[in-house]
Amino acid sequence: MTTVDRAEARNEILALVNGYSDAIDRGDFDAVAELFRRGDFLVDGGRIPLRGDALGNWFRGQLVVYDDGTPRTSHVNPNVVVRVADDGRTASARTPLLVFQAVDGEIRCVFSGVYDDTFALGADGWHFNSRRSTTRLVGDLSAHLVAGRLGGATR
Repeated sequence: MTTVDRAEARNEILALVNGYSDAIDRGDFDAVAELFRRGDFLVDGGRIPLRGDALGNWFRGQLVVYDDGTPRTSHVNPNVVVRVADDGRTASARTPLLVFQAVDGEIRCVFSGVYDDTFALGADGWHFNSRRSTTRLVGDLSAHLVAGRLGGATR
C-alpha cells in the first residue's frame, strides 16, 4: 500500500467518523442507520450489537430531540488516530469524543468518552465494521437522554 493510498483511506475513514457525529447532531437517525448498515454499534457495555434501522430506532428512543429536530448537541472528535492495515482492506480508529449541548442559553460538556472502531473496504468504499463506545466522564444528561438514561441503564 502506497503512502498516497494510505492517506486516501485515512481521509475516507475520517469522513465516516465525522459523518456519524454530524448525523447525530442533525438528528438524522436514518443517516446513522445507513452508516451502520453493514457494521455493529455495540451498546449496553458491548453486549448488544445494533445495526441499520435497529440502531437508528435505538437512538430515536434514547436522545431528546427538540423542536428544531436536533438534540442541540455538538459531537467533537479531537485527535482521531486511524491505523490502516498493511493489506489496505481493514483499518481501526480510536476516536476521543466530547459531547457539548446547548440548553437554556448555556453550552456545556455533558459527556466524554472514546470510540474504538473497525472498518472494512468493500466494493463501494470504506464502511464501519464495528464501533464500541467507552464512557469516561458523564455530566448532566437530563436534557440529552430520555429519562436521563444511557444505553438503557439508569445513570
